[in-house]
Amino acid sequence: MAEENTEQENEEENNEEPKKGLSKKMIILISLGMVMLSIGAGVAMLFMGSSDEMTEEEMAAEEVIVEEMADEDSMMSDKTSIYHELHPAFVANFSGKSKKNYMQVYIVAMAYEDSVIEDLKLHMPAVRNDVLMTLSNTTSDEIETVEGKEVLRQKVLEQIQATMKTKTGKDGIEDIYFTKFVAQ
Repeated sequence: MAEENTEQENEEENNEEPKKGLSKKMIILISLGMVMLSIGAGVAMLFMGSSDEMTEEEMAAEEVIVEEMADEDSMMSDKTSIYHELHPAFVANFSGKSKKNYMQVYIVAMAYEDSVIEDLKLHMPAVRNDVLMTLSNTTSDEIETVEGKEVLRQKVLEQIQATMKTKTGKDGIEDIYFTKFVAQ
């Protein structure tokens, strides 16, 4: 009888071990599944969370980045470059019969003096108007290549400089950069 009890206890212990092993495997599989779901949700939020409207916090963070870029450029030259993003992005229809309907362009202006940036901010309605007119006078064929985009960038720069010269007596904007360019 003692042997039977010992055998039964051994069988119960043997039966419990697989149950424990199975529950450990289940816990590991469930944990792994939850981690994968979390990663998937994070990636989805990253790609779906972008929007063209920028919050004040995002704008402030971007200005800090732009200031850091200016600090890096100042180490390379005698003059300190000051960058200012023209908000919001420019959206314009293409002229004539174009393959695409419109373009959206994010522009950053660069100057060497704070006063020029302040003048740019002051006259932003006139600058935006003139830039939009320049962009609207473009066909989608003209911007198909990198060279075409560069030609458009030069035209926009010249237009901003002309507007600033008219409004303030000096152009002051040394260069502009397209930081995002979408044509659809």
